[in-house]
Amino acid sequence: MTLLKEFFIVGAGGFVGSVMRYLMAVVLASASLKHGFPYATLAVNVLGSFMIGFLSQPFSANPYGRLFVMVGVLGGFTTFSTFSNETLLLYNNGQFIFASLNVLLNVLLCLVGVFCGFEAAKIIL
Repeated sequence: MTLLKEFFIVGAGGFVGSVMRYLMAVVLASASLKHGFPYATLAVNVLGSFMIGFLSQPFSANPYGRLFVMVGVLGGFTTFSTFSNETLLLYNNGQFIFASLNVLLNVLLCLVGVFCGFEAAKIIL
């Protein structure tokens, strides 16, 4: 597999994942704005963690599929940088409880998500 081909595969997957993340952010924006908590980012990260756990085994033997789905789509879908920025904004705005809750929920629920995805794949696939 050539490096240029890998770049295009990852880039195409990243495009798909980024658009999916944006759509989820639009759908969940009202809840996030209404309550002042970044629900959209949390939902995207937990769902992405579940999916990476679920798909890790099926795509482990397929290098093109792994690059497209795992690195591209799910890498573009989930977002650690937005989570970090939103946490810092909450903290800087004096919302220490929400900032702490955001860290706790993202880490805990994403770990649970990847575990559940992995276990679900063992049952379903």
